[in-house]
Amino acid sequence: MKPFTFLIFIVLANSLLAAEDDHCPGYVKDQKQVYWGDLHVHSAYSLDAWGYGTISTPAEAYAFAKGGTLNLAEETAVRLDRPLDFMAVTDHAEWFDLLYICTDPGWSDDPYCNIMTDKAGRLTGSAVFTEYVIPTITQANPEPTEICLKDQAACDTARQSQWRRIQEQTNAANSPCEFTALHGYEWSATPDYSHNHRNIIFRSNAVTRDPIDYLRYPNPLALWQALEKQCQSETGCEALAIPHNTNMGDGKSFDVETESDDVRLLRARYEKLVEIHQEKGSSECLYTFGSPDEDCSFQTYLTLNSKPKQASEFTETEWQKMRSTYVRALLTRGLGVYSESGINPLQIGIIGSTDNHAATGGFADEDQWLGSVFGIGDIDRAMTRLHWNPGGIVGVWAEENTRSVIFDALKAREVFATSGPRIQVKLEASANSLSCEVNSGGITPMGGEMTKLADGPSFRVQALYDSTPLESIEVIKGELRNGQLREQTIGVWQKPSGDLDVCITWKDPDFDSKAPAFWYARVLEAPTLRWSAHHCRRENRCGDFPGAETTIQERAWSSPIWYLP
Repeated sequence: MKPFTFLIFIVLANSLLAAEDDHCPGYVKDQKQVYWGDLHVHSAYSLDAWGYGTISTPAEAYAFAKGGTLNLAEETAVRLDRPLDFMAVTDHAEWFDLLYICTDPGWSDDPYCNIMTDKAGRLTGSAVFTEYVIPTITQANPEPTEICLKDQAACDTARQSQWRRIQEQTNAANSPCEFTALHGYEWSATPDYSHNHRNIIFRSNAVTRDPIDYLRYPNPLALWQALEKQCQSETGCEALAIPHNTNMGDGKSFDVETESDDVRLLRARYEKLVEIHQEKGSSECLYTFGSPDEDCSFQTYLTLNSKPKQASEFTETEWQKMRSTYVRALLTRGLGVYSESGINPLQIGIIGSTDNHAATGGFADEDQWLGSVFGIGDIDRAMTRLHWNPGGIVGVWAEENTRSVIFDALKAREVFATSGPRIQVKLEASANSLSCEVNSGGITPMGGEMTKLADGPSFRVQALYDSTPLESIEVIKGELRNGQLREQTIGVWQKPSGDLDVCITWKDPDFDSKAPAFWYARVLEAPTLRWSAHHCRRENRCGDFPGAETTIQERAWSSPIWYLP
């Protein structure tokens, strides 16, 4: 393989020239590098995180992301080995009002707040879930909380006050060119325990005046319409809505086949990305019914009504419905809608994040993670959730580290995901031949699309290891050919002994110029120890937890490139 020179940031002579006043030092037009981030992090301002003992604020979460130390439990302090470049704290918008009111001395004596006050003793997360969470977000038509039924005006004020408090802490953490703190929150629809959540990420200080929550906007269309309406009244307001945990979606929330074209266009405007990996499992793909596929067995967390089940417990119809909200299936379904309407409402790029509920964004290393927020500092509790994992991170190819540039790269889908390691990945395509030595014109970056090709496109896949050698690269292809949707996993490079940097070129030998298609790259490391094995070995208690001592094959996923004839 040829040297992987593009990932090695070489400061050229022209980059030493003074940058324009409105750019970061060292800025060079069209010269991009990788910035690492996490767009799914919770602090004590999320009710579920608070209930399970998180006390760190958004400000403290951002300080941790920049390299600070955070105390999680007695004698348990953690710190990132490598700080993040950008992050968004995305606390659950559904309880902004409740957390603000019940921690206010003027309201804390209200009986409804008892479970959240020192007077009642700080109860466990299960009590918080029973009292507040489950009755709220698991209903198809959720009702306001009891306290808001008493005084809706006070709740409205509290909700907006909490949102302003978060904005203030985010702005204080933002340091252009050094660290980007993006405004955001989570819309947490969980009807009948099906996860249809979205993280809302804003481009700038122009944000929605009122945080959009599931209680008042109980479906994705209502969410997009609220974003549209509120952003129209705010100068420069621009947002992305990023679905996550689609592995727990139970086949809901992506009814693109029955939507009108107007709704499809609205979806496509806001949902340009999807979170493929986080602490509650991988959402890439689910093997077909009755035919297990090793490629789809990574960090699998099967759910129906929030309960893990075996494939044998589902009917084929149920199973196919479950598969339909996984990322690969969504990408393929988008081709089907495109062929009928000319609109692809699922032209989505791929990111990873942690969904961390301990205010420790980016804390995704298997050898350091101590279990989710439900088990930090307690191995017995941590091991009750063996199916969870540290989550992933997102890599962005951008020219500089500022809010507008990072957001624009996210919007353009020039992004990739990893399961935690900082594996760098780039996928490019061209109608012309590509080589690893020379950059030619006419290159389509990942996240882009190609049209009107007579011959199969050429691809270049580049990958740089983190700390573990790379073992294989696969190209995943989906297409609509002769009225049939199909998916393929194609091995394009393998080296069992491992390699550190790889550049390969590949031309699709089975290209149909009439068939809409997508391709994305998946890069796999050599196997290493999973977090559970590290954890039980440190405690010398692996024998107490069958199944804990195991390995994991960490990976990265590029965003797709589409062919839309």
